[in-house]
Amino acid sequence: MSHKTIDYDRVSKVYDNVRVGDPEMVHQILRGVSLDSKSKVLDVGCGTGNNTLLFTETSHAKVIGLDISFGMLEKAYEKSKTVPLVQAPADTLPFANNEFQFAFMTEVIHHLPYPQSSIKDIHRVLETGGLLCIVTQSHKQIDGRMTSRFFPASAKVDKERYPDIDVIEEFLLRAGFSEMTPKEYKFRPTKLGEEYLHTVENRGYSMLHKISREDYEQGVQDLKSAFESGEELTYSAGYTFVWAKKE
Repeated sequence: MSHKTIDYDRVSKVYDNVRVGDPEMVHQILRGVSLDSKSKVLDVGCGTGNNTLLFTETSHAKVIGLDISFGMLEKAYEKSKTVPLVQAPADTLPFANNEFQFAFMTEVIHHLPYPQSSIKDIHRVLETGGLLCIVTQSHKQIDGRMTSRFFPASAKVDKERYPDIDVIEEFLLRAGFSEMTPKEYKFRPTKLGEEYLHTVENRGYSMLHKISREDYEQGVQDLKSAFESGEELTYSAGYTFVWAKKE
């Protein structure tokens, strides 16, 4: 099995063709934190800024987007010239101690080469009483994905990439966080159709870049066969929102 490194600058060129901001995810984050126009928020691993912009518009807080990929940030800048964007790795954040009231990352932790160091540095830049929300999927939730049905190799790959929830809690504890609370949430059911097939064909999910060509092509064939047979594919994505507080 191939465990290739993902070129995010290359992925950025097609990322927005298959990925959009997720209002339901942003809404769930905002339910857990109290912010105002003076609050300073860090979006760690903001990518092309989809959720960064949604969060800015709905919270009215001062949101900064951070990503390691220049290509991703170029796309984010095309969408908004007013939201500050910073290119830097998540484990060496270019910010002062105690600078932010809130930090979040959405489907990012499995991309970080040094998640423990990144969480420790997020702890540093949060003020006392500040909150961190890590949106991710547990190994059980990965098994429940539609992609895991058609691309079973992707589930194995992602369970190696994604730290499970108890591991994330250990990272948080070691970094100095307290009051860790994982909250599972299931999104509204979505009927999958041509848009989902288009996303898969464009490898819009990062784990599809990490499986073998044979596994990928077989999965695409099986997915097309399911649609051609008239099977109705409906999926409710499950996520875990891991909350932690800096004392």
